[in-house]
Amino acid sequence: MKDIIGLDIGTSSIKGIRISENGERRVAGKEAFVYHRGETGQVEIDAEQYLAACCRLLRRLTAAQGGEIAAVCAASASGNLLVLDKQGNPSTPIFNWQDTRVRGEAKQILQGISAEEIYEAVGWSFDYQTFPLAQLCHLKCHSPEILENCSKICMSTEYLYWRLSGAWGLSNSAGTPFYLLDQRTGKYNQKLLDVLKLDERLLPPIGKTGELVGNVTEEGAVLSGLPAGTPLILGTFDHPSAARGAGVLQEGQMLLSCGTSWVGFYPVEDREKAIRCKMLVDPFRSPEGCWGAMASVSSVAERIEFYIKKYVAAGDDMFEQFAKLAAQSAPGAGGLTIHLFEEPSDVEMKRFSKKEIARAIMEGTVPLLKEKMKRLEQQGICAQEAVMVGGPSECPLWAEVISQMTGLKVRAAQGAYTGAMGAAIIAAAAVGLYENELEAYKGLREQ
Repeated sequence: MKDIIGLDIGTSSIKGIRISENGERRVAGKEAFVYHRGETGQVEIDAEQYLAACCRLLRRLTAAQGGEIAAVCAASASGNLLVLDKQGNPSTPIFNWQDTRVRGEAKQILQGISAEEIYEAVGWSFDYQTFPLAQLCHLKCHSPEILENCSKICMSTEYLYWRLSGAWGLSNSAGTPFYLLDQRTGKYNQKLLDVLKLDERLLPPIGKTGELVGNVTEEGAVLSGLPAGTPLILGTFDHPSAARGAGVLQEGQMLLSCGTSWVGFYPVEDREKAIRCKMLVDPFRSPEGCWGAMASVSSVAERIEFYIKKYVAAGDDMFEQFAKLAAQSAPGAGGLTIHLFEEPSDVEMKRFSKKEIARAIMEGTVPLLKEKMKRLEQQGICAQEAVMVGGPSECPLWAEVISQMTGLKVRAAQGAYTGAMGAAIIAAAAVGLYENELEAYKGLREQ
């Protein structure tokens, strides 16, 4: 019996699962990242601290009882820049995608390339302040010697793979938030490289999701606990990996990822349709299958938490209390309507019980999603069924309320480890344990 390790490298932590080829979950776990934040927008982590957190989790997963580890694959919320010097050592920290230290440098360097032109190629809108393209412009203005004396310009996940295997590789999906790729060609955007005066040889070679990067070296085995020779497989950005883990693979489906923002991930056959809607676009399973198109409702979790803390419950178990109370209220919440992004009236709220308020919070969240869906439907991007992942997916009432108010058929998926499951699915198909990703999904998913 062989096992697969799937990793989901997020913004705040790395999660991972070890699963057997017949779908038995051996172990799951997570490790947190510790970022350093500065007064002028810096959000960064030391590369060795990042590597250590990843390897702590890998050692725990590897130490569990099970079969031979057939492969490792990582999905990631990428977009975190790192530069290595001529000796292969980090010459910068890892700049997190949330870092906002860039001011006018990106507009200065990229003045001959419009934001619309970047979006058409990359599939992601560019704000001239965040993600590696902006950070590279910042370095070019303030620390040009770092770029002039570097051996590699990469992101954090690629650095992990390189430290474990001595090989470089970047998938066209995880590479999208690098902002240096052209999704239409699957190659680096030469116009951007010319403006930045970057030699393509300084960047990781581009491959497709599911391709082999390299095998764990003896040095990588010491770092991670993985057996030397273990294959490392190119993964994806986080939402397309979660879509695989949830079985959202074709048009008419939607992955609803309920995190800080609520993100709807739609498989679409026509990339241009998603571009016209100004969605975030991922190569997903193209060219054989669908592209992935993402639209979000921002800061939903923050507003839900605000209402819960103020009117329903507080403390470590507040979400459990919230879910229990909401379940005790009938649909309609006794006539209470909450507009999530409007400030509430304390006088009005006192007229209702906690259970009615809890139900109204749920029912006040869904219209935000419904409005976003309606706008996409007008452009031909539709869904008949949705799969929920993230914290709210652990409460069955959320799925019920969303289904009632949107008309979607809604189910919950693997919870917190859906992205890691998607990475495991990619790896299992890549090393031949299953014929393709669909068969791997059927064989590995929890029954």
